[in-house]
Amino acid sequence: MFMMAQSDSDMFNFSSVYYQGTAKSAAMGNAMGAVGSDFSAITINPAGLGLFRKSTFVFTPEFYSISTESEYKGSNGSDRAFKLPMNNIGLTWTQNINSNSLKSVSFAIGINKLNNYTYQSYVNGNNPNTSLIDAYIDQLYQNNIFNDYALEDYSPNGIFPLWETYLIDFYDDDIIDSQVPQGGLNQQYGVSQRGSSREFSLAAGFNFNEKVFLGASVNIPYFDKTVTQEYKETNLNSGDNFRNWDQEVIVKNSGVGINAKIGAILYPVKWLRVGAAFHTPTIYAVDESWGTETWSSFNDATHHYITPTGVYSYTVTTPYRLNASAAFIFGNYGMITADYEFIDYSKMRASSYDYNFSSFNEHLRKTFNTTSNVRLGTEWRWQTMAFRAGYAFYGSPLGINKSDYRMDSYSCGFGFTYHVFTLDLAYVFSQRHDSYQLYEQYSEYPAYYQNQSGEWLTDDTKVKETTNINQVVISFKFRLD
Repeated sequence: MFMMAQSDSDMFNFSSVYYQGTAKSAAMGNAMGAVGSDFSAITINPAGLGLFRKSTFVFTPEFYSISTESEYKGSNGSDRAFKLPMNNIGLTWTQNINSNSLKSVSFAIGINKLNNYTYQSYVNGNNPNTSLIDAYIDQLYQNNIFNDYALEDYSPNGIFPLWETYLIDFYDDDIIDSQVPQGGLNQQYGVSQRGSSREFSLAAGFNFNEKVFLGASVNIPYFDKTVTQEYKETNLNSGDNFRNWDQEVIVKNSGVGINAKIGAILYPVKWLRVGAAFHTPTIYAVDESWGTETWSSFNDATHHYITPTGVYSYTVTTPYRLNASAAFIFGNYGMITADYEFIDYSKMRASSYDYNFSSFNEHLRKTFNTTSNVRLGTEWRWQTMAFRAGYAFYGSPLGINKSDYRMDSYSCGFGFTYHVFTLDLAYVFSQRHDSYQLYEQYSEYPAYYQNQSGEWLTDDTKVKETTNINQVVISFKFRLD
């Protein structure tokens, strides 16, 4: 059995979208489905391209800061990371049409960012009951792995390095043991994640009588992601022979895919626009590589083992998306906008020509659920200035009533136009609360221990995390005609 590092969280990362384009869109909570006339809006509803009146060029740099606070076994940990990415760059051009119904046609080409994978986390706590190795040993018993040959075939990059570094031993009569004590350990877990997903778009929008706007796009999304996980256990009893062990896993993913989007915006009355859009599933071709480095330290020896680099390619299919939107227009003074988005994350699928993913896909179907995203925004104008604010709710992929992976974003900003140049600025604060069992990051089996009454209990290794994201977004837009 080869080891693929691909997991639930990978599938969610590949499938999740947190629209990150222009500063105008960011300041309005990305509630742009019925607004149009903004390059970011094309990613949500391509019909928004039909509302462009002039050809434009825009590019958007950003300052991105993320910090994570964790709680484990009564102890706290924290970590942070910074990045200076480019959110988008795009060109639109509009052609007026001399027709009774078709007033103009607009085209667009460019790139919008869909997701930022930057993430940094650190967990630290003392465990009086178990070691991760206890979960591994139970896993080996449950799968009838009783020698190193079977172990190398079963888990060459995960558990086998522990045998190579004398952390797990096999004995006669199918006995598996370890020099690592059951409990009395300081446990540390760190994650460093880098990368992003973007989408290259070719889009067209059509303006019919200033009342009906239609649009479509063909898109090539692509991503790269590198995750470094490090886990360490240190013996709190200095008198034992075992001191500590440490394992680092590095996983790199990259993928290129294709999807299409269609949309419509209607202007039924002067004060209201309504919009709808459908995003097809994205089909990604994913390349993955991984490697593991393991250390162990005893009073009488130290050991080190590096696995060969593993590589694998497979296909990922993400869920479709449905968008509905509305914009309430108050003359030339302002607007209030709202977007609703439906996603069924249980539809995520992995496939390959030489590996059967049916059990993994069934696990995804049972683990993930339908959810909703809601985005609200407003803009008010005074002379050449625009003032904006927004809120976005991104529902948990585990279900709309769940809190894990749910994210709330609050935003504000302003814009200033001088002749053919517009400068937009936005600030976005986002917060997410997650919880997970520490051992589940490595093994599907829990660890057990005996309490003072002799009862066998499952060790609770729950980690609670709060992630705060701060973004400062600046867009430079130039009207070309």
